[in-house]
Amino acid sequence: MEIRPVGADELPQFVRADHAGFGFVSTDDNVTDAQQFLELDRTLAVFDGDEIVGTAAAFSFEVTLPGLATLPAAGVTWVSVLPTHRRRGVLRSLMVRQLDDVAARGEPLAILTASEGGIYERFGYGPATFNYDIELDRSRVEFRDVLPDDGRVRMVDAEAARKLLPPVFDQVWRARPGDHRRNDGFWDYWFQDKQQWREGMSARFYAVHESAAGEVDGFVAYRRKTGWDTHGNPDGAAKVDDLFATTWTAYAALWRHVLGLDLVRTVTACDRPADDPLRWMVTDPRSVRVVACNDDLWVRVLDVPRALSARSYETPGRLVLRVEDALRPQTAGCYVLDGGVCSPTNDAPDLVLDVAVLGSVYLGGARVADVAAAGRIEERTPGAVATADAMFRSHPLPASQTGF
Repeated sequence: MEIRPVGADELPQFVRADHAGFGFVSTDDNVTDAQQFLELDRTLAVFDGDEIVGTAAAFSFEVTLPGLATLPAAGVTWVSVLPTHRRRGVLRSLMVRQLDDVAARGEPLAILTASEGGIYERFGYGPATFNYDIELDRSRVEFRDVLPDDGRVRMVDAEAARKLLPPVFDQVWRARPGDHRRNDGFWDYWFQDKQQWREGMSARFYAVHESAAGEVDGFVAYRRKTGWDTHGNPDGAAKVDDLFATTWTAYAALWRHVLGLDLVRTVTACDRPADDPLRWMVTDPRSVRVVACNDDLWVRVLDVPRALSARSYETPGRLVLRVEDALRPQTAGCYVLDGGVCSPTNDAPDLVLDVAVLGSVYLGGARVADVAAAGRIEERTPGAVATADAMFRSHPLPASQTGF
């Protein structure tokens, strides 16, 4: 079967094949959306004759690392195989070809979010960030008065929000390891606020926080559903789509805004970072109820020296790592990490780990000690796990705050 990028005239077939693999029926709107944000030269299609039976694509991202440097990364997406062609090596062929292309572009990392947790480890990806879905009963939430605010929160319409929100997020993603930039195509698509995204709730409301100097330093986008119970009491709901701020004062003020909405009983928010400080801002931490904990970003390292040299480390140390990579032997080998610089070495390894495990611990979202306790890291030098655990930690914890 032939594997190659698709041309513009083949994009409708590419979209149909991808959607069929996920169990969706594509529409003309889906093709229009794909034209808006897919990079055609980064698509890959598997052709069985004239039929597209497998798809994959990638976005050109920059990812923030611990220490707040950035690296280019391929944002892997649109991976699908038709039901008629499962168990025939289509997915493996796509993944191998795509990783070859990513390496040829000079990108040291590939990242993705997984539709199923058991698929991508065999291709060298490891779960690297984790997030929470939270639910709050508004009647139980009381804020502590620890962050005085001389600014203000004000509502804005979608037209104003399109201008005000992106500059705030441009600051936020650079301050959070694991995050990446949202380009203009993303924002244009996001602000379409399509009916099928609303799940029975309203169109988005937008509010921004302004500092005392009048500068916008945070925003929240949320939906509402108003209702009353059988006794006539307000029983509405609000769902936070996005809440970002460049200061904790603005962050608290925006949460106060959402949790102060009239006629709302329950507030939900998905994909919150694991170190979200909201529970420390309220008098009852149990009022911030975690309803799900999910893996989010998966990381695949393609250039070990460049990737490990680009991030910073919580403590100084020297480690020799033997990285195993059955899929791409060119990535495997022994590497010394010393003074924050990584290079190949012939020294005996302190730790032995698979490239997928390296992806998991790379951003600091998975603790080296925890992964080692599961038998996934072999300690050859006593104390090396503790050294690596201290070195690879990240503050803040990594989070990917934009789906793709």
